[in-house]
Amino acid sequence: MVITKHYAVHGKKYRRQLIKYILEPKKTRNLSLISDFGMSNYLDFPDYMELVKMYQNNFLSNDQLYDSRFDRQEKKQQKIHAHHIIQSFSPEDKLSPEEINRIGYETIKELTGGRYKFIVATHVDQDHCHNHIIINSIDCQSQKKLKWDYALERNLQMISDRISKVAGAKIIPPKRYSHRDYEVYRRSNHKYELKQRLFFLMEHSIDFNDFMQKAEYLNVKIDFSRKHSRFFMTDRDMKQVIRGDKLNKREPYSKEFFQHYFAKRNIEQSLEFLLPRSNSFDDLVEKARLLGIELKSKIKTIDFVLTDGKSCISIPNKSLSKKNLYDTTYFETYFKEHDLVEVLQNSEVKTEFEKFEMQQYSDVLTVEEITEAYETYKTKRDAVHEFEVEIAEEQVEKMVSEGLFIKVWMGIGQEGLIFIPNHQLNILEQKNNKQYQVFIRETSSYFIYHKDDSEKNRFMKGRDLIRQLTFDNKSLPYKRRISLVSLQQKIEEINLLMTLNTQNKSFLELKDELVGEIAQLDIELTNLQEKTATLNKMAEVVVNLQSENQDTKQLAKYECSKMNLSQDVTIGLIEFEIALFQNQMDSKIEKYENLVINLETLIKMISGRHNCIDKKENTKSI
Repeated sequence: MVITKHYAVHGKKYRRQLIKYILEPKKTRNLSLISDFGMSNYLDFPDYMELVKMYQNNFLSNDQLYDSRFDRQEKKQQKIHAHHIIQSFSPEDKLSPEEINRIGYETIKELTGGRYKFIVATHVDQDHCHNHIIINSIDCQSQKKLKWDYALERNLQMISDRISKVAGAKIIPPKRYSHRDYEVYRRSNHKYELKQRLFFLMEHSIDFNDFMQKAEYLNVKIDFSRKHSRFFMTDRDMKQVIRGDKLNKREPYSKEFFQHYFAKRNIEQSLEFLLPRSNSFDDLVEKARLLGIELKSKIKTIDFVLTDGKSCISIPNKSLSKKNLYDTTYFETYFKEHDLVEVLQNSEVKTEFEKFEMQQYSDVLTVEEITEAYETYKTKRDAVHEFEVEIAEEQVEKMVSEGLFIKVWMGIGQEGLIFIPNHQLNILEQKNNKQYQVFIRETSSYFIYHKDDSEKNRFMKGRDLIRQLTFDNKSLPYKRRISLVSLQQKIEEINLLMTLNTQNKSFLELKDELVGEIAQLDIELTNLQEKTATLNKMAEVVVNLQSENQDTKQLAKYECSKMNLSQDVTIGLIEFEIALFQNQMDSKIEKYENLVINLETLIKMISGRHNCIDKKENTKSI
């Protein structure tokens, strides 16, 4: 069982105290369970305090260049200087401390992509082994700060679970349900059912009063008389009411929430009716006032105030509609570009709008129809569509006790992993191999781990995953008439050949040339990256040689002698060379991407020709 926790480290003093704590010899078997990345180690056989001092100096020298480049003037407690991660393992996992340290190192190395310095210390002073990990907040190039957010937190958990699974550790299973369990959950979960009923009522009600009336027919009792709104379903075995803030934490389901919902819909509907029937913005304002809507225009924004005789609801234009902005610029543009549909006098506005509303609400359910309609909606909602996909054994990266990891493509030359739990998996044993049947839900999202860079982790929809895993069989057309798709392919071939400027060269020769150019560019980019990294290290040394901190200065002198730096080198000259290399990298990356696109197109053309030849041969044999 693996648990990960994250804490932000504020202040350089606290960071040093934390380093001192995690390196304690009694906890780390006399400093034997410590690993690091990106550190300048100038000590052969360090003792405890020397190691603490060395790591702190590495972090300080890393920070110094970043501060000088960006002229940071943040308050001490507002600046995050490091990230502290605790990775805990269960005694039942039966992993050695060395293996646990390796898991921690590989996890953070993959999470950060090798761009940030970090320390991993494994503690064995308790019943369970656990890793203390400190990641410096500034990258090794002193260009960026590590932004810790929900996505990175999720990536940490996912990477930690995957590497720990492969090592043999038990993972706390997430709240995943099989189809059968999920059906039981939905039938028994009152919050889920209540939210579905409220959503259905909001979609099929004319206004707030209609909403409250229809709620009774769906056995929903609503109480807005207290501080928190209360909801209760009379047809279910509920023991207590459910508060509105428990249904939606961001926007609690209160009386104001529902009133604003219907007010926004009413205003948007009124604007849809009035805009084609108004001569100008002033005319629109006058006609809207007749419908109980006041437009309070500001310099750029507009507030819409709806009055129903008892209360007033004010809604800014930004939160009014998802389709249109409805600010001053929108109305100016609208009355310049659009023509009137019909001329409407002010005395006719109310009458015509009532007719318009009757047309809009002609399909709205009555209170007598609401119960039957909801049962139909519920049946369609509960229908789960799963597709059975067979995958080959070579598509399986790793099998673990909870399921398996399969390989998928995330782009050109980029491979990722998707975890399939056991309840979505059926393995059939055959004579020579195994047959894997994966059940994928089309509307679900599947998390993809990028093998090299955690920032490229993303989600893939089930329908896209199905397309990628299945083999697309194409049949020969009955007529020889060229199709639009074939014509498009021919055009792409001609355009590509014109771009490549070829003379009497085969497709395979072109492919080899493109691969050679891409490989050469790859080598050049790698060299430029290495040169840029070296220059950044030189800049860090030059800046730290002028530091008032003696420890930082000592580390800089060690690095200076190691790199054999001249005293004539200035920070300005180094930064100028970094900028030159960066410009070269940008141009070569653009060229690299264009070549890869051309190669991909060429491979498609080659594979298409091969498929066509194979199909013709099969047809002849038949």
